Amino acid sequence: MARKTVTPDTNRSEAPVISGNRKVEITGILLIVIGLLLALSIVTYSAEDYAVISDTGIGSVLKPDPVTTGRIGNGLGVAGAYLSHILVRNFFGYFSLFMALIIIAVGWNTFRHRDVRRLQWPILLTLSGMVLLATFSAWFILRFDMAFEAWSGSAGLALSQLMRTVTGSIGSFILLLSFSLVLLLLLIDRDIQASVDRMRDWIERVRAWFEQKQLERQQRKVVRAEQSKADTDAASVSAAAYDKTRGGRREVLPEKGVDTPSANSTSEKLAEHGSEKTIGALTPEEIVRISAERDARRRREEAEADQVVRMPDRALLDKPGGKNRSDGTDAPDAVPANVASVGEDAPEEDIEITVSVGEEEEQARERDLERAQKEQDIPVIRYKFPTIDLMDSPPNEGNEVDFEEIQENKLIILDKLKRHGIEIVGIEAIVGPTVTLYELQPAPDVKISKIESYANDLKMAMATHGLRIIAPIPGKSAVGIEVPNRKRETVYIKQLINTRKFVETKMNLPVAFGKTIENEVYMVDLTTMPHLLIAGATGSGKSVGINTIITCLLYKCHPENLKFVLVDPKKIELALYRHLQKHFLATMPGAEEPIITDTSKVMEALTSVCKEMDNRYDLLKMGMVRDIRAYNEKFKQGELETDLGHRHLPYIVVIIDELADLMLTAGKAIEEPISRIAQLARAVGIHLVVATQRPSVNVITGTIKANFPVRIAYQVASKIDSRTILDTMGADQLVGRGDMLISTGGRMVRVQNAFVSTEEVERINAFIGNQIGYNNPYYLPEVEDPNANDAGIPDLDDRDDLFEEAAKVVVLHQQGSVSLIQRKLKLGYNRAGRIIDQLYAAGIVGPYQGSTAREVLIADEDELYEHLQNLGT
Repeated sequence: MARKTVTPDTNRSEAPVISGNRKVEITGILLIVIGLLLALSIVTYSAEDYAVISDTGIGSVLKPDPVTTGRIGNGLGVAGAYLSHILVRNFFGYFSLFMALIIIAVGWNTFRHRDVRRLQWPILLTLSGMVLLATFSAWFILRFDMAFEAWSGSAGLALSQLMRTVTGSIGSFILLLSFSLVLLLLLIDRDIQASVDRMRDWIERVRAWFEQKQLERQQRKVVRAEQSKADTDAASVSAAAYDKTRGGRREVLPEKGVDTPSANSTSEKLAEHGSEKTIGALTPEEIVRISAERDARRRREEAEADQVVRMPDRALLDKPGGKNRSDGTDAPDAVPANVASVGEDAPEEDIEITVSVGEEEEQARERDLERAQKEQDIPVIRYKFPTIDLMDSPPNEGNEVDFEEIQENKLIILDKLKRHGIEIVGIEAIVGPTVTLYELQPAPDVKISKIESYANDLKMAMATHGLRIIAPIPGKSAVGIEVPNRKRETVYIKQLINTRKFVETKMNLPVAFGKTIENEVYMVDLTTMPHLLIAGATGSGKSVGINTIITCLLYKCHPENLKFVLVDPKKIELALYRHLQKHFLATMPGAEEPIITDTSKVMEALTSVCKEMDNRYDLLKMGMVRDIRAYNEKFKQGELETDLGHRHLPYIVVIIDELADLMLTAGKAIEEPISRIAQLARAVGIHLVVATQRPSVNVITGTIKANFPVRIAYQVASKIDSRTILDTMGADQLVGRGDMLISTGGRMVRVQNAFVSTEEVERINAFIGNQIGYNNPYYLPEVEDPNANDAGIPDLDDRDDLFEEAAKVVVLHQQGSVSLIQRKLKLGYNRAGRIIDQLYAAGIVGPYQGSTAREVLIADEDELYEHLQNLGT
């Protein structure tokens, strides 16, 4: 009922009686019914039915005879007897039922308003299976002379006989078995290689399961053997005690008033005296229990002794005097040489350093990425995702850990801190691709701020740039010192995209930036960020970071689900992506270039994105959903009608390469659409990535910063720039070439950005651009040029009475602003605004420039007088 209210009353008389959607649903229901009736006739086939209807002719269908119809056993009557005879007897036997299943599937998808073209592959496999199964069953019928022709039909028997004649009985069987295996593999994964990999994994899991069971069986055997040995020993002890008791050796009973020894004391006596003790008063069960307790105590004492042996020698010392911590006894003489040779000047050598390197992410198999990409394939265009071999492979040598460098840095850090009276009780080094993190555990009485104050001293002592102190490390009771490695490792984009973490992710817009210090792939979902602000000096890796974002999205997103709006004032950074125009780029109607390089068009493009955002919110309101994901799911299920304007909504990622240049050339008015998009566009799938190389407060304003919670800082020039972009210092201590800090809601992560070469970008774009794309690119809504701002300008003949006086004021002050006219002529805002529009129409002031005053085109009053004379004033 709610949908009918959208249609105007004037069009109700012209509306069809049955809408197009209802016609489609009725067609689907009819197809389902036809498929069910056809399946009923095939399942209830009987060879005797045709003998009955063959005598009466086809006219019996129109004029049925009660006697004839009573003899027909088919569930669909006379018509079913004819259909089943054609399909079962003369076609492919009972396997012709697959045709009925195909009709039912087509009818169901038609009823649900789904694209029937996606059933092409299942229909092809179903028909192939029908022919293959009928032929296979016919082979057995001919080979063993069985009377089951209804299972194969005449067509199946003919194909099987032909194969037996050409290739023989055994050859035809091998061929049919091979065809069945191929069909089974295609039915599982549509990819034979993927099916082989799946089968290999299954065999490995089964083998591992058998090995685990065999190991558990062996362990149980060992346990049983030990238990049997213990029982045997206990039995021997019991037998010996029994023999001694029979020999006349009796245990001396205690006197009255003396307690009987407990089980533990008796066990100790057994351990001390062994078999010489007469224990005739004990039962065999008590003797077994005492023996078990003795063995348990012995194993416990051996474990404690082994633990004491493995303990470091210095742990037994309470102080350099050499007394034991627990009882004050002398320490053992075996003291390590390094401890004995260390004096008061170098206590740092006593502290052992633990070096750890994060494990590499598990690499995906060769075809895992292709399989994951095929799961997202949408049959709108024949699109093929870029393959992994388009990227450069990393070198094989890898990054070796320089233990000499780590030990040297450790001695410098501990020596410098000791000279300032800072005691360190533990240190650990975590080696990353760019920097090594030294985690220091200070003594309990050391102030953290004291360590931070000596950052410059550590830089000078280590003669390095980029040293950064983290005090404390979030989530740990330690202080971190990040020291750049002498030999840095290059992280290649292929190392990230070919990992299982990236291949198997379910994120909507996954972006793998690079690797952390722990060698973990740092990956985020752009839809949850939801906008990204990037800053970095020239040459710090900012452009490579933008290429990394685009490349990751190209490898995971279908063109139907993702569009880019690229703004490139430099005209060369994003020029390579113009090949994606028919697949991934969203443009303005009538635009000459798919990538926006003219700064005068940026304001128009961002305003168009704002209008697209408003239109999407209207669609979400009509669809009664909260976000784009729920809307697209509802549209996919056929619950939203295209007649009302509903459509599939792709994600839109707006990338602005240089914000500072836009602020300078397009004016600060560009801040308004950026702020609107950042505040509202997350729910409708529009996301911003804004980059700048000058992170000053007049570029990254408070309004912009407030709407970009996630920020990335590459190497910047000063601490002020670092504080501007991250609200804290640290970005000025980065070492460049992709070294970056990512701030996400107060949490700071240091990441080495992945490297994407220009050649890789060219190959990926050429691979996508050479494919057949959409007939038309994705057009943004058309809007009027906001810089013109000439809408509603009155005619020159309808001028205000104060027009000339206002013109003189503007020319005299050389400032074309509404506020100036308000102050000088004592007018209201609306009238002063109309006068400014009249001055613009008369050519006295320039166009609208946002918050700044309009340009005055007249130099002095004489020129103004001549200009007004020419206008006929």
